[in-house]
Amino acid sequence: MARRLQLGRLEQEAAALAGAVHGALGPRGGRALLVRPSGEALLTRDGQLLLQALSLAPPTARVMAASACSHRAATGDGAKTFVVLLVGVLGALRTAGGGGLRRALRPFEARVLERAVAQGLRRHLTSALPGWEAEAGPLEALVEAYLAGRLGPGERRQLARLSCEYVRRCAPATAPRPQVLSLLSSRFAELHAPVVGLPAAASRVLPGLVLRRDFATYCPAGGDLRAVLVTEALRPALSVSGVEFVVDSEGQYQASQCWITRRTEAVMKHLHSNNIKLLLSSVKQEEVVIYYAKLYGMSVVECLSSEEMALISEITGVSPYTPSSDNLCREITETTVVTFCQPLLLGSKRWVHIGLVSVCGFQPHCLILCGPVDGVTEQHAAALQGAFTMLQQLFKTVDQREECEAEGEIQNEALGVSIWHSSAIQKQLVIQNTSCNSNQISEYQVKAHRDETETQIVDPDLQGSGNLTCVQTDLQMPSSPMSHIKEVNVATEADGSSIEVQKLPARWEHPMQDSLLDSTKDCRAPVLAAHNANRVTACEHLSVGRGLEKTGHDVVAFKTGRSCVSVLQNRSNSLIEAGSVLPVGGYFEILLHYYIQYYAKQLQQSELTIISNVVAEALLSIPKSLYRTAEQNSFTKFYLKTMNALKNNQPLSVSEKGLESVYCKYQLVLSVLHCVAELLSIDLIIGIKRPQQKVEDYDSGDDS
Repeated sequence: MARRLQLGRLEQEAAALAGAVHGALGPRGGRALLVRPSGEALLTRDGQLLLQALSLAPPTARVMAASACSHRAATGDGAKTFVVLLVGVLGALRTAGGGGLRRALRPFEARVLERAVAQGLRRHLTSALPGWEAEAGPLEALVEAYLAGRLGPGERRQLARLSCEYVRRCAPATAPRPQVLSLLSSRFAELHAPVVGLPAAASRVLPGLVLRRDFATYCPAGGDLRAVLVTEALRPALSVSGVEFVVDSEGQYQASQCWITRRTEAVMKHLHSNNIKLLLSSVKQEEVVIYYAKLYGMSVVECLSSEEMALISEITGVSPYTPSSDNLCREITETTVVTFCQPLLLGSKRWVHIGLVSVCGFQPHCLILCGPVDGVTEQHAAALQGAFTMLQQLFKTVDQREECEAEGEIQNEALGVSIWHSSAIQKQLVIQNTSCNSNQISEYQVKAHRDETETQIVDPDLQGSGNLTCVQTDLQMPSSPMSHIKEVNVATEADGSSIEVQKLPARWEHPMQDSLLDSTKDCRAPVLAAHNANRVTACEHLSVGRGLEKTGHDVVAFKTGRSCVSVLQNRSNSLIEAGSVLPVGGYFEILLHYYIQYYAKQLQQSELTIISNVVAEALLSIPKSLYRTAEQNSFTKFYLKTMNALKNNQPLSVSEKGLESVYCKYQLVLSVLHCVAELLSIDLIIGIKRPQQKVEDYDSGDDS
């Protein structure tokens, strides 16, 4: 049966998915009761679990749910907001004119969405990375806001503090954060231990690893111990796979058994001679191996999972040991040092607790998660694993497309410099960049205007001298990257003369006008996250494009004649820098809604304008859902207050303390748009129902 795909039908299916997760959305959301096939009940707010529990018959609905779950697995967040935004986009598309706008989705991303982020949204962003080492504030605010959509208030505060402590212990100051967070996310099942029957407040962080096995044999030993990994039985078998072992008499069989026993004893004696005190095995060892292990004072842990063995190998850098006739006389080099090895009683279970010496940046610790029942510990573990996945995205950047770089060439001349005098000794410079497209000033070099209107920054005291003195400057980040350019004068240090800065033409107008030029106003925008480190000195014989050290930002040098001044330019070829965050509560959606609408008005193509308005209006569906359970008209008040602050170039009033990753939110918008494009590319759905066929054997000879 074939049927045409209608946009209204897609909207209904998406609305049904959104209805299933809508009640669990946001910090005020409730929990849904899921009954597993085993009959076990589970209370959860996890959007991925809710979508996976649905029995979806329409293939397009399954595509929507799979796309939401894929986005959740990649970024650790956003399964519920994915379907809410999807409903908004499909509904707005149906109202605007149907699926014929699909071809405008990709140009919209390149020409409107990225421009709205680069030229508008970026000025409101702050970075969570500078305070990562010194304090737990940004990290805890991110994790607690993430857990707010999954756990109750008391649980989320406690687990946020616990997870922050866990990250700090596993990742010392010198450790690369992305690699550590990646390991915490991918190996979280092996890096935590659930304990049932204890209150959640009993959860804690323990040094070392907790292996979910008991000792096959335990021999206490003090000090550092040497350990080996084993992935095969140490007692050799009579035959191997594919080899036939023929025994002609009982005497031959007894002789074979004696050889096997002597061989096993030789292997264990060789381990003992190399001072091996701990044997970590992924297979179950024979009784004779356990006997000789006790005899030689070795502890044995067997039946470890392949994931646990891989984790230990990754932390210690050792490979499994394989005994053979060639290496029984050599020293065993594939060993690791274990600082302690002891049994650990957690609840009613007895497990193995070992301390490993790490050869990588990750310092092994185990997170003990306690709860009254299994379902609670499972929810806590899933929420924390998602939080570590989300934190991993914090270190990623989003680069601009080549299409935007080509457009940026038109706007390269709109570069203005505002300079003012702050004291008798120190000159402060503000570099205002009116083009945030990706036509970036090349690293350590800027192309100055070569005509009569070239910007000149000359100190009269330096004219005629053969050397250049060092001029220290403080960077002040503009509150608006698109403000108009004005002429200002800068007083010199001693004689009161001034330096003229000629006016440069601005090609673009920004909705936030004249926000840069008030030198007495505090540049209070969140973009000043790294402003304390933004100092640079233009030193002797400094030339454009040479002799500048990389400081993590682009350095721009304006040179005329023999003098030059260098300043830090907070500008890169990225749409979203690593560590970019915004307050929670719908600020990202409203800001992006505002800037998409603004830049869409400058377009001449009607399809791009329509699709821009569609996405801009759909973005509001997320904060509308977040504020639905609050007081009456709370969303309207929040929306009008935020929009009024944007139009009047005032700082946003933030009431929430939580933070959210801008990278994850931006990827959410892209994922929804790609899902919409995939759905709209389906022209026909063909349902095929085949009756069950019986398999019969026919003899070809009987048919003749």
